[in-house]
Amino acid sequence: MKEIREMKEMKRMKEIKRMKEIKRIFLSLSLFLSLFSSLSIAQSDNTNSLYTRYGYGQLADQSFTTQRGMGGIGYGLRNSKIINPLNPASFSAVDSMTFMLDFGIKGQAGWFEEGSNHVTKYNAGIEYLALQFPLAKGLGMGVGFEPVSYVGYQYVEDSLQSPSKSYFTYSGKGGLNKIYATLSYRILDRFSFGANVGYLFGDIVHSRLTSSSVSKSHTISWNDSLRSRGLTYEIGFQYIQPIGKNEELVLGVVYTPKTKFGATIMTGEPKYDENGLVTGDPILNVSKDSVFQLPETYAVGLSYRKFNKWTVGADFQYQRWSNAKFYDKTDTLSNRTKINLGAEYINKLYYRAGAYYSNSYVIVKGANYKEYGVSLGLGIPMVDKRSFLNLAFEYSVLDPKRKALLKEQYLKFTLSYTFNELWFFKRKLQ
Repeated sequence: MKEIREMKEMKRMKEIKRMKEIKRIFLSLSLFLSLFSSLSIAQSDNTNSLYTRYGYGQLADQSFTTQRGMGGIGYGLRNSKIINPLNPASFSAVDSMTFMLDFGIKGQAGWFEEGSNHVTKYNAGIEYLALQFPLAKGLGMGVGFEPVSYVGYQYVEDSLQSPSKSYFTYSGKGGLNKIYATLSYRILDRFSFGANVGYLFGDIVHSRLTSSSVSKSHTISWNDSLRSRGLTYEIGFQYIQPIGKNEELVLGVVYTPKTKFGATIMTGEPKYDENGLVTGDPILNVSKDSVFQLPETYAVGLSYRKFNKWTVGADFQYQRWSNAKFYDKTDTLSNRTKINLGAEYINKLYYRAGAYYSNSYVIVKGANYKEYGVSLGLGIPMVDKRSFLNLAFEYSVLDPKRKALLKEQYLKFTLSYTFNELWFFKRKLQ
């Protein structure tokens, strides 16, 4: 009888444990959905760059706070304590008994220089959200939300020499976003493969406001909007080479095919009177015929790691933007390369540093600009030694090749919390 009671009690405890795990999963998914809705709303206020008037706007940094503190590296990173969205093959590194959540927010100050004019602007917003969990031994999965591009600008031009004596205010907002799912499997302890499928969505709105200095009541505005939707794909590979018991070398490769996505264009076409002046409300034209694409991308990364001591790594990325259609045309954008370098040192806290360099994919007045920066990061373990509070500080410069164009400088701050819980740990009954 005693053995029967113990078996029933053990069965009851297993059922209770299973129900708790299901409740935790549902609570996490509910949190994910609520934060996802907040992310979609807050994403449009993350930049003030005038260069976001071109192309799809400013490309978002796809790395999370941990990687940003290390210059944005990630293709060759493999660590069970972090979520690494840059290479889908890294998701198989998740511990078989843990469930992870990473949530990040960003703030930045921007300094804009054009000749003798200097302007400072500030932005802040929710940045990203991701979940990662094991499905079986060597098999990891993740879901998440991240921005793809930002649009946010405003400037004024005047034509006081014309008969209308008008002022023109140009502004933009919005951007592209992506919600994704990743699956990764590790084979023979040396090879890991991963695939990522994402749903692309978002609105980019460019607005024009015409105001007459002759008649203050004569103000007309119209918008040009690009509404996007479609699927994105990405595959990744990592090779792990152990060196002794406490060190390893990881080579990572990621390939993203050129992706066509659906778009609806809503264009406001102004009306003109016999004198060539804008008058009346604009005519709204809606079109779904234009073709838009994201570029084919090749990326490779290498990292060298001594467990619980330090990590160093480097990444290289190449994007074929000149071959991607934008409003049905190619060669309107420029091929982009990016180089990242980074390191991490562990001594109770996690100290990180890095640097990066890239050229822009947009062409502004016949030329593109270069972007470079440096970063510092800090990881603070929580009491459980599994969860972390991560901080990253970045200084970056958008430096145009032509002196007549605007130079932009940014000081960025990213804060995230990586929650790591032992959900699948089987406790022995005493």
